[in-house]
Amino acid sequence: MIMQKKLKEIIFKYFPEANMDIGKWQEVIKNPSRTPSIPHLFNTIEYFVAYFSNNDSLNLSFVLYEKEEAIGIMPLMVHKDESNNWILSSNGTDIVEPIFKKSLGEKSIKKLESKILNLIFDLCRYLKIEKCRFVNMQLFRLSEWYANLLELADETFTGHFLFIDLSLSIEEIKSRVRRSIKSIINKGLRDWSIQVHEKPTNELFERFRLLHQEVAGKSTRPLKSWNMQKFQIECKESFLVTASDDKNCLVGAGLFAYSENLAEYMSAAYKRELFNKPFSHAVQMKAIETLKNKKIKWYELGQKYLTIDKNKNPATKKELSIVHFKEAFATHTLARQFLTIKIPN
Repeated sequence: MIMQKKLKEIIFKYFPEANMDIGKWQEVIKNPSRTPSIPHLFNTIEYFVAYFSNNDSLNLSFVLYEKEEAIGIMPLMVHKDESNNWILSSNGTDIVEPIFKKSLGEKSIKKLESKILNLIFDLCRYLKIEKCRFVNMQLFRLSEWYANLLELADETFTGHFLFIDLSLSIEEIKSRVRRSIKSIINKGLRDWSIQVHEKPTNELFERFRLLHQEVAGKSTRPLKSWNMQKFQIECKESFLVTASDDKNCLVGAGLFAYSENLAEYMSAAYKRELFNKPFSHAVQMKAIETLKNKKIKWYELGQKYLTIDKNKNPATKKELSIVHFKEAFATHTLARQFLTIKIPN
């Protein structure tokens, strides 16, 4: 509690009126100066805080005000890594850019971004963090925030991610799917019950969690994180797609998060003894159709893990197998920029 109080004091030093009002957060998200990414959603931040809740995680996100009007948001959290060192981020690894209301002028935004960066440096000094990592979440361009950070960067590097352009017709998307799996998708849709759940029961979601635990061979994260993901569905920020057999036994499921223009493949579990069956492909296609109907523009499947990518450790055999699966659906491979900054004394 002493740590949390001190960190809040640092935030209030820069922004005395800052708070964590979710209603005000939503006001900014609904009328933003730039497209919010999934990590900009308040419930997504709460999910990551829950994910790292065994590592002393704290949500430090805040709403910025001008004359009592909410004008911006900054997603921030802290947690300890395996070496007991603090990490400041927005999603467990990287810091994303702040989002401001569209009505705010460029001059005001630059001034606020400068204050936020100094605040980040102060938080890092207090937590004895020597280096921070930032990510550019804007597609096809650098955000002004990230472009300004480049002048301070200690290191820059690129990661490559698989996307589906949902502005294409569903027929065009299907035509671009890897030829070898087109019949597999159709067979999966015929042989298994593939259903979209926008309001899953607690019992169904618990079956998904237990399936994930069964496939992983252990509980991989705190129960809090699963509760948060169920809450995200209730808030219409994600949905569940399930695959069941003719006895209504759950054999696989995928969880898909979305904002106004972007979506992400967040979590999945498929029975190991049925890996040779095609229902995972059918789940993915059903999710694509659902996102398309929601008029989402881009769907991020995950990282491609090229050997030149330095934003993550080299991919495991399992991760490469998952990438091969996702590549079958992707219409684009897009570069995402990362940088690190050494915290000045």
